[in-house]
Amino acid sequence: MASVYKTARSKFYQIEWYDHTGKRRTKSSKTTDYQAAVRIANNHQAAAALRREGVIDARADSIAQHGQRAISEQLDAFAAHQRQKSGVQHVAETRKFIDWIAEHNGWRTLRDIDADGVNIYCQSRLDDGRSARTVGSYVTAIKTFTRWCVKTGRLAADPLATVSKPNPESDRRVHRRALDHDEWRWIDAMTRQSGEAWGMTGQERAMLYALAIQTGLRSREIEALTRGKLNLTASPPFVVAKTGTTKNKKQARQYIQPELAAELREYVATKTGRATVFHLPPRENRAEMLREDAARARAAWLESIEDTQERLEASESDFLASETVDKEILDFHCLRHTCATWLIQSGADIKTVQSVLRHSDIKLTL
Repeated sequence: MASVYKTARSKFYQIEWYDHTGKRRTKSSKTTDYQAAVRIANNHQAAAALRREGVIDARADSIAQHGQRAISEQLDAFAAHQRQKSGVQHVAETRKFIDWIAEHNGWRTLRDIDADGVNIYCQSRLDDGRSARTVGSYVTAIKTFTRWCVKTGRLAADPLATVSKPNPESDRRVHRRALDHDEWRWIDAMTRQSGEAWGMTGQERAMLYALAIQTGLRSREIEALTRGKLNLTASPPFVVAKTGTTKNKKQARQYIQPELAAELREYVATKTGRATVFHLPPRENRAEMLREDAARARAAWLESIEDTQERLEASESDFLASETVDKEILDFHCLRHTCATWLIQSGADIKTVQSVLRHSDIKLTL
């Protein structure tokens, strides 16, 4: 039998009943009217009886109720479950990938999720220059979520069962370029002279690019870099990418030039040890940020050429171009390529380059 009662801590009547599995349930009636609370309690009791007798399919009923809830609520529950077996950073990244796909497709509830939406989103990311491996991580994230929804009775079947990750071997690969020293000098100079963009001053962006080139750190590793991980008075100065932020999950010590160390020391002087060094824009916008600064530098470089014919010929060159005639593109990861290229040009052997880039396989370095 259902029961109705009041507690000292609530102005509403509480109702208590046993569901179809025999589990005792307690819930607020959300009413101060005793008779109304009794009717609500009896309705819950009657529904439980119908489920026990099979008149109402309990699983189908549960799926229908979950299907009406906001997808954000389902993702909160999924994230809480994932934190029990995965690191906080991994869970946050998985959630972000799913949010991107859901927002792109305008999904509001679980019932909105469909394979076409995922496939179209992934193709758009490939067209934007994302690698097959990166897009594959988006697919893994959303499919992990839908499989969990099926397992926990939130979905009757996996709507993404037919979705597969792009094949890194057969899919079109992104060919990145490296900056040469003259190109970097122009970007550095013109970025420092520019104003704020993407939430960062010109000086901040120039220091960010310099750090990426000198250390070979990835975008996400720099994003997680804190003041306490900068050893700017050491000889030589270095930064430490802590375990959990690096791709191979190992701590990385990367050295920088004294000039950059001195500038960073002044820049972070008022920051706490746990404060992030840079406040970067979202990862999907970092390539565009660099391209804008490169375009500004290219325009200044062309303007500096006084001879009209020489300027016309220069405008056809690859100098600071976002995409070369060989279809090599400029994005944030190109700064890591630049690090490797400059090391090789300076005479470093391939094992040294592998060590700096922290590649597990020298074939990747080659």
